[in-house]
Amino acid sequence: MSMKHNGVAGNIMRTLYPRRLRKNVALVLSGGGARGYAHIGAIEVLVERGYRITSIAGTSMGALVGGLYAAGKLDELKRRVLTLDRRKILGLMNISLGLDHVANGERLMKLIDELTHNETIENLPVKFCCVASDIVSGKERVFRSGPLCTAVRASVSIPCFFKPVHEDGHIDVDGSIHNPLPLDRVDRKWNDLLVAVNVSAPDSEPFTGYLQHSEPANDTERKLRSRLPFFKIQFSENYMTMATRVARISLQNNTQMAMRLTPPDVCMELPMNRYSLFDFDKGEELIEYGRREMERQLDAFRAGG
Repeated sequence: MSMKHNGVAGNIMRTLYPRRLRKNVALVLSGGGARGYAHIGAIEVLVERGYRITSIAGTSMGALVGGLYAAGKLDELKRRVLTLDRRKILGLMNISLGLDHVANGERLMKLIDELTHNETIENLPVKFCCVASDIVSGKERVFRSGPLCTAVRASVSIPCFFKPVHEDGHIDVDGSIHNPLPLDRVDRKWNDLLVAVNVSAPDSEPFTGYLQHSEPANDTERKLRSRLPFFKIQFSENYMTMATRVARISLQNNTQMAMRLTPPDVCMELPMNRYSLFDFDKGEELIEYGRREMERQLDAFRAGG
């Protein structure tokens, strides 16, 4: 995180300069799988309303969307998203069982390479960084330079699902393990609004799945399960449900902690229970959610001034 404008002096300057007059934005995008499509709609609204995104930090899907926006490729990403159906999604998953992964993700990584076009982070027109989790050192890894494709690949590698990224002695997986909403990593200047898009927000209603028979959430998950041998093992009905629930609660709590430590000026949220991690065929719906919710949050922010 750039500390030049984030200490006491920066806080004083921000206090003296009215929030509602600020139009520069330091944008932070969370992880969340398919829910990250909402980032696209949120960014569109910020731009349409005249806000200038000066820097971006992202994790996982937030790294992908944020990195491609910084590279001027958001429209291309949106076009690809809106053409995906369940068949194409399963093809991109590239199921290939290994000791540490379910999918090698080669087709997905090839798509990321095509979209990033050999861009390097330090040469992007918008300042950008993203985070991954290095399972060798056990520490967060922050990418501020080097190939954009390598950084995004590392940040989106969901542990135990996608094959980890091996690079220069590091073995990287999804950055959500360490920093699901990297508010403390974005390069923020004194007059920047800190805007967060959290698509892994706490559930909007109580979770009762642990009390019920566990069923796949949608057709995509059902097809994935049918192709993965270990899903056919007859565990207790609550075995996988409990493991998944604990992981979700941990992610939600870590994200809320990040916001308490570094409070954003504007925060758009999407509860985790609204959409699945694998709802990649709901691109249009998720982008519209991001647009609608960001509009609501900006209206509330300006009204509160």
